[in-house]
Amino acid sequence: MEVPHIITEPEVEPVPDREPGFWKRQFAAEATRSQIVFDVLYGIVGPALCFVFDPIVFRSGFGEAPLLPDYQNFAYLFSAVQILLLSFWLLSGPGSQIRNQLMGGVLLAGGLFCLIIGFVLLPFSLIGLMFGIGVFGFTPFLTALVYLRNAVRAFVAGNREATNLERVSVALAGSLLVAGLPLLLSLQIHRVVSGSVTEILQGDSSHAIFAAHRLVPLRFFAGAELDRIVHAYQSEPHEQRKELLKNCYREITGENIESRAVIVND
Repeated sequence: MEVPHIITEPEVEPVPDREPGFWKRQFAAEATRSQIVFDVLYGIVGPALCFVFDPIVFRSGFGEAPLLPDYQNFAYLFSAVQILLLSFWLLSGPGSQIRNQLMGGVLLAGGLFCLIIGFVLLPFSLIGLMFGIGVFGFTPFLTALVYLRNAVRAFVAGNREATNLERVSVALAGSLLVAGLPLLLSLQIHRVVSGSVTEILQGDSSHAIFAAHRLVPLRFFAGAELDRIVHAYQSEPHEQRKELLKNCYREITGENIESRAVIVND
């Protein structure tokens, strides 16, 4: 009796899973240890150092006027809030559904802000590459990556059953809140600083000295307003009044007004 020949299908080797691409790894739901280190360096430490050693963007340096002095107060306050909230997110991780969506909106606003700053500085960064310092101008793009990917992770950790309208509404509320509060506070600081400088320029010696003392805690937010004192000092014909302006400026900044005048006139 002939035994039937059984045809067996050839074994198919399993196709190994492809390793996720670079960008997919950056925005994966779970953060790796190296990503967390990167987030701390370029989302917290890097921005803080950029503000401290800022030579040209919001504060004057290299003997030149700053590029964006009118936005100094908002940028400082907004960035400080963003750094604090990113630190909280990295330490605590996902929480309640509404908190995740709020954090997503907050971090998204931070990422977009960093992208705007990066593109504003891009021409100066490219020029600065010739002098070996322009590379620091690309830091906002790395910071933007940190905030955007953590925003994505916060959104992914949100309520999957919520409607798109609910997700967008909560995220938008977080973005408006984190941008609106620094904006309102910066406007209030500007009002106080501007009023105090006007009092120094127009008031008698006692009021001017009192206004100078009031400005000492706000000297890092005074920005271009203090240059009004410099201009008034240069055009003041009376030596007694000129000395008063010089003393007030030194009281506020701890610097010599004549050194600042050289920079302002360049």
